[in-house]
Amino acid sequence: MPGRSVVQGLLGLVMAAAMPIASAQELLYDYEREAFDSPEGWAMAHTVAASLNLGTGAARRLAAGEWHISAEMSSIPHLSREDQRVGFGGYKLEDMNKSPVFGRGRLHIGLPAAISAELSWTPPLEINGGRPEHLFGLALERALWQGEAWSLGARVFAVRGDASGDTTCSRSVASQAPGTAGNPFGCRAPSDDTLRLDHEGVELVASRSFGDGRWQPFVALASTRMSPYVEIKALVFDSLDLSELESSGTVQTLSAGTLLDLTPAWQLSMALSWTPLEVRRPPQYNSRSHDFWSVRLGLAWKR
Repeated sequence: MPGRSVVQGLLGLVMAAAMPIASAQELLYDYEREAFDSPEGWAMAHTVAASLNLGTGAARRLAAGEWHISAEMSSIPHLSREDQRVGFGGYKLEDMNKSPVFGRGRLHIGLPAAISAELSWTPPLEINGGRPEHLFGLALERALWQGEAWSLGARVFAVRGDASGDTTCSRSVASQAPGTAGNPFGCRAPSDDTLRLDHEGVELVASRSFGDGRWQPFVALASTRMSPYVEIKALVFDSLDLSELESSGTVQTLSAGTLLDLTPAWQLSMALSWTPLEVRRPPQYNSRSHDFWSVRLGLAWKR
């Protein structure tokens, strides 16, 4: 019957269209605990290093109830294609060049016992497919010793939040045919990966004031415990990859910079930070340095 043939034909078309969707629901899941200096572990540590909640100089001496606000922008190193080969033990290219900068806003509040509290937040602005999500920080500062010109302070800090983006399968890679030279791992769409940026640490800051305290060069040493964790969500060939990677380790960061009072109300901060990192890459897997360097600029309004 002609009517039945039409119906059967329509059903066949619907089933044929549904087959790729059904096959795409095949799930791939793997959990890996990565060494901190493995290519994957290094990549996670390198990304977390961009968000370190470091101080901008000598510990602030705010009276109880007094408050300041500030904003900071820091640079993120650009990585070559070979530097970004970190997936599958150092053979797969991952898109780590999402943004050249990292920024945060800060609220500084004076507490009793000469302690200053600092709350920070990074707005969820998307750049090149990457974006921070619910990224907040907390820090407490206090001067340990104060002389006529020199001072020594301590800071404890923590950050909680994520960064997400198309790292495993970038938009440019997914736009090419799966299995080709430009897309050898079969990305069918931009991935939606999430990296946990959690870390906490302690920092010591030594500072020297000049010109009635208007100019304050400083050096600082921080020790930070990182616990990066990645959730992958990528459609590759005919499977949905929901694998997870985790790592942990401690890094040290050396910073040198200065605070400069522009006016009684405005203060400029500048610093250069160095976080040593080690990575073992194929084929020899010999350990080598691949550190994180950052230039940080900040502006504070002193109420």
